[in-house]
Amino acid sequence: MFQSAGSSRIPKYRLHRPSGQAVARFNGIDYYLGKHGSQESRDEYDRLLGEWMIKGRQPPRKLARSSVGQMSVNELILAYLQFADGYYRKNGQPTGEYDSIRYSLKPLRRLYGSTGVNEFGPLALKNVREEMITSALCRNEINKRVGRIVRMFKWGVESEFLDPMTHHALSQVRGLSRGRTPARESEPVKPVSDAHVDAIKPHVSRRICAMIELQRTTGMRPGEVCIIQTGALDRSAATWIYRPGTHKTEHHGHERKIYLGPKAQEILRDWLQDDPAAFLFSPQDELEERSQERRAGRKTKVQPSQARRKRKKSPEKLPGECYEVRSYNRAISRGCEKAGIPRWHANQLRHTAATAIRREFGLDAASLILGHRGVQVTQVYAERDEARAIDVVSQVG
Repeated sequence: MFQSAGSSRIPKYRLHRPSGQAVARFNGIDYYLGKHGSQESRDEYDRLLGEWMIKGRQPPRKLARSSVGQMSVNELILAYLQFADGYYRKNGQPTGEYDSIRYSLKPLRRLYGSTGVNEFGPLALKNVREEMITSALCRNEINKRVGRIVRMFKWGVESEFLDPMTHHALSQVRGLSRGRTPARESEPVKPVSDAHVDAIKPHVSRRICAMIELQRTTGMRPGEVCIIQTGALDRSAATWIYRPGTHKTEHHGHERKIYLGPKAQEILRDWLQDDPAAFLFSPQDELEERSQERRAGRKTKVQPSQARRKRKKSPEKLPGECYEVRSYNRAISRGCEKAGIPRWHANQLRHTAATAIRREFGLDAASLILGHRGVQVTQVYAERDEARAIDVVSQVG
């Protein structure tokens, strides 16, 4: 049956029996998708359906696959990931941006991997974005991921892999605006209450508890508390100074100093190491400590068969020398579950510290201690003190 241009019916994914291919009819035009039932054909159907919807139910394009002399999107992705693996590194280790790029490129690879790079235009980019919206990503994250895709095509222009006009066309796609898209809005990061912090203390290890208290006291970032080493602490004066080996704004040439007063020093004293390069909070030490506690708490003797049993020389996964932010947050999440409270994450402790410092000493002091280059950034972290506002209004009328 002929499908009119204004039809509201969704084209179906069907089998074309004579050829064995999958087929879908858009506006009366049959589009052959590849072998029926294959992932390739289903991806092509998703692409066409997405473009059909974006174009107001007008016929989608039949994109040309990569040909001799033209790189495919898949080949561009592979080349860019090789570049990113070497570029997005700190101290020889890949940064979180590399994984973010990989996640951003997944829907692009699925929908347009075999397409020629110069065939990928704004409409296709919007279709990839719709895939992200469908996957329930928040608006800000979608804009970031689309930006990474466009940045990859810009790199492709620099490397002479594609036509400069391809990147120019993609750069004209505007980001999603608040209130003008079905994409959900992200919740702003809020400080975590002291009651919720204290509630998980009985349910986390001593090391995690110390890391939490150190963050709450100093306002340092989760990544900074994870990598503290004795050698990074300047203890020559009454106020100690911690200089992280790596930090968020390092690539901008900024120096990061974290000032540690009496409370922070008291927390750290129990964890200082003789080796200046040793991490204060080590999952390896945590594992060894747990093993010793289990052995000390045994009520029965070790059986001869267990004593003779050989330990694995190389377990599948060994704990690292220091915590990662993800493992740190997992420990906090488990503590929240056991305590029966809403989940919170380590970065909220930075907001908690910022709010307390701002309330007590003002915005400039909070900006200095948190290591921000300007007070505008600190305002994002430091919640305004509602009680103070109410007190002022009650006095001025």
